[in-house]
Parts: sequence; structure tokens; C-alpha cells
Amino acid sequence: MNTQETLIQTVNRPAAAITAAVKEGAVGSYLLLEAPSPLRTLSSAPWGGGFGYQRTIINRKVDKTYACGDPVTEMNGFLAAAGLNREETACLLTSVHMSGLGESHLRLDAPAAVRVGADDQAARSFLDTSGSKLDVSSEADREAQSFFEAFDGRPDTRGTEKASLSTAADRDSANPVNGIGAAEPSATAAAAADTGIAVSAWVTVGYSNKARAGRGLPASALFPGTINIIVAVEGELTDEAMVNAVITATEAKAAALQDLGVALEDGSGATGTTTDAVLIASTQRGRLHRYAGTATYLGHMIGRSVYEAAMQSGLAYKKALALP
Repeated sequence: MNTQETLIQTVNRPAAAITAAVKEGAVGSYLLLEAPSPLRTLSSAPWGGGFGYQRTIINRKVDKTYACGDPVTEMNGFLAAAGLNREETACLLTSVHMSGLGESHLRLDAPAAVRVGADDQAARSFLDTSGSKLDVSSEADREAQSFFEAFDGRPDTRGTEKASLSTAADRDSANPVNGIGAAEPSATAAAAADTGIAVSAWVTVGYSNKARAGRGLPASALFPGTINIIVAVEGELTDEAMVNAVITATEAKAAALQDLGVALEDGSGATGTTTDAVLIASTQRGRLHRYAGTATYLGHMIGRSVYEAAMQSGLAYKKALALP
């Protein structure tokens, strides 16, 4: 049995204490996600795009014929009409109705005890950045554990990691815009690193403009069908881990499309649409994660939550359009 699957629980509350609601009104339909304090975000969308700190995230439905010469100004007008602060809001656009929204919320509450053998199992386990403690039984396992402890988010007793954490704490204390408040003192860093992991994903899937990466398409294919992915994580992610999370979420999206049987006219599998967007948000509290690939607990949870949410939305899309 997969150890990851037995430890990770499906829950009904979003990560990061986010409140989620679908809003319908004069300004239109949109998913509204609100966090009690700003989340560090990495987004591919132009509104709140790149790296930043956002308290509010929206996935806004627009008409399939949506075309705007100045979309940033248009979105600013929408945010004002909706009563949202554009300085702390990241936005995504989709033509998918919010009734087709998929979501998944996963939680790992306690540090996982992972038993590894020699050779490839030890090599695989040391990449887990979740704070797991290895049960080692051989010299090869002990060597892997030594490497693992230097990179899994716990302070390194040899001093290097502790200095790194202190430096990060100093940066956070000097940067009040992060919304995190004063950084925890280094004496409590180990306790913070041993908190659990929570991951949520919200996905809207529409693939009328399906595409396969690497395959040429005419400009006429560039219209909003869109698969939008929003991932929220309780944990501290480095910049590289945020980028790694984008990779994992994208792989999960492609896997869902494969299992949904979405293909181009020549039968080759679609990997997405021409206008997909992704947003990763993290609380920057709790365990420190330097990786978010599929060999890690965090990556596993991101992949699983995105896949589950994409499958929910994709099946709803197929049903709504009576697709095979």
C-alpha cells in the first residue's frame, strides 16, 4: 500500500484558512477565495501575475467571445464594481461556468515516519522535503538520511541550515509587506518545521480550444476556453519550490486530460488548452519546502489535488456539452 495514500486525508476545509464562495451578480459570476492574511503567490495571469502577495484570488467567468484591447484596465473596472481591492487581488479568466468548478482539499497532520531500504528507496526518500524522519537500517540509509536532514526543512544540527533559517527570518522581519508578521525565533524553528501540510486545489476545465504542447496551432485557436488551476499550500515554499509546484500541477492537469480522453483530431492526446493559467499560493508558515516534485509529500498532494479537481470539472464539462 502506498504510504503517502494512507497518511494523507481528504478534508472539507480549504488550506490556509481560505474562505471560498461562488459569487453571482450584476458584475457576473466568479469564484472568490479570501485568506485572513496575504499569501505569497506565483501566477501566470497578468492580474497579480509573477511573484507577489495577495489576500484575494478570483477565477472570473467571461463570455467565450471576450476580447478586450486593454484587459488590465477592464479587469480593474470589474474589481472596482465587485468591491475588491485590486492591490491585493490576483485574477484568472475562464469561459467555464462556475457550476463546473472542481475542488480538492488534502491534509497531512503529522510528520510521516518513512521506512526506507537501501539503494533506490533511500535515494528516493531523501528528496522528500516534508519533514519526515527516516527509519534507517543500513549504512546507505544513514548516508541518505544525512543528506535528507540537510534539505527537508528541519534545522541542520551541523549549523548550516540553522544559519539559513535565521537569514530567512531576518529577511521576513525586515519585509512587513509579506503579511506574515515577525519571524519566529530560531529556537522554535524546529517546531514550526514539524507542522503538517495542507493543500487545496480549485480547477475549472474547458477544452474547446484544446492543444498539445509542441504542436503548431493557428492564431484563430487563441480564444478563452481555458483550464485554470489555483493551488493553496500551508507551508513555506522557496522560489524554486513554487516553480516546482507549477510543474507538478501542470503534469497533473495533463494526466487528467489523458484520463478524460481529450484528444486532437489526429488522435494525439491534448496536454492543455491554448489559454491555460496557474496560480500557486502559500502561507509561508510551517514546514520549509525546497522541492515540490512528485517524489515529495508536498508534490504528491499538489498532483493529487489538482488531478482530482480537474477530473471533477472535466467530467462536468463533458456532461454539460454531452461530449463522449
